[in-house]
Amino acid sequence: MIKDTDQKDMICRHFAAQNYYVQPEVAVFYKGGMHEIRKPITDIDVLALRPSLDLRWELILADCKTLKGQSPANRILWLRGLMEYFSASSGIILLQRTQRIENEHKLFAASLQINLLDEVEFDSFDKIIVYPIGSSQNNLSVNSINGLRFIHNKYQNLKTFCEYIYSYAWNEENRLQLIRKVIGEAQTVYQEIDPNKTEHLALTLDATGLFAIGLAECVGMIFNQYLQPKTLNELDNALKIIIWGGKSQYDLLAKLRHEILITKGRQPGPEGALSLPFWDRFLNLVRNMLENPRLCFYIPQIMREAALDVYHGRDFLANRTKEDLLLIKFAMLVSNYFCKAVSFPSQTNEMLEKKFIKKQSDLIHKAD
Repeated sequence: MIKDTDQKDMICRHFAAQNYYVQPEVAVFYKGGMHEIRKPITDIDVLALRPSLDLRWELILADCKTLKGQSPANRILWLRGLMEYFSASSGIILLQRTQRIENEHKLFAASLQINLLDEVEFDSFDKIIVYPIGSSQNNLSVNSINGLRFIHNKYQNLKTFCEYIYSYAWNEENRLQLIRKVIGEAQTVYQEIDPNKTEHLALTLDATGLFAIGLAECVGMIFNQYLQPKTLNELDNALKIIIWGGKSQYDLLAKLRHEILITKGRQPGPEGALSLPFWDRFLNLVRNMLENPRLCFYIPQIMREAALDVYHGRDFLANRTKEDLLLIKFAMLVSNYFCKAVSFPSQTNEMLEKKFIKKQSDLIHKAD
């Protein structure tokens, strides 16, 4: 009998083969909870982010069930509720084939943007969507991701950071917040990162991928609203408004920061100087991304791939070809900025940069 984890693996591979960003087993927390320690109220079996043609992320949720007697209608309504809560665009429910799924249930699911399938149907569905052989050869799995997710079992001081990356981050109100919050969370553990430990390098890449999700959202918004700002000053103003949730919100936070620095006896500089660490580097990073904003939405996926390659000791980005050269360059630029912004040891960035440069060099020489 197919187990719950096997079903999740099937869904993970199906999404990954289409170049979606995949996160299994996401705990759901109520945003207005009363307890200091957040308590999960349910979970999402598999969550995926799909790049859209208009430079936005589309969220897809999947529900896997192997127990007998599961009511398809109940699962449909349950998943639809989660989709509404997270503003997801579509969903998949994968059930064990213990009983025939009625056509009415399938039609009901389809009317709510949900695909309702059993395991046998999913195999055919997968081979049609990922034509012609399906996604079974993709090596992404729940266990491979959970290897990174639970490295805090070995490195206890990284527990809070890991919990944020793999659980709390997915409950943020919008993905733009990831730009600031992933940097902030990483800064709390910068002294714990040891670049000589393979697991730490892999975790750095995976955290960079999460940061890149927010970055892609930001770049897409900049492009859709401004195309390519003509000056750095125009880009500077646009980014501050987008990242901090509007001009009024930015002005309020900048004023508060100004007053706090004065209270602490520090020179705040010009009022309104509220920005990310190494702001000039961030401006240049975004300006690079705006040369090909669509590629920005594939950086998180390549970061996850790179993280798992490092963690499992595989050849770095072995499946990438010369067509991915610009994407690999973009990934390296994002990794460089993230390591600098969160004050990780300089050797961390140096070691990762060497891996990206070597891969680019290998592909160029192979192409020649």
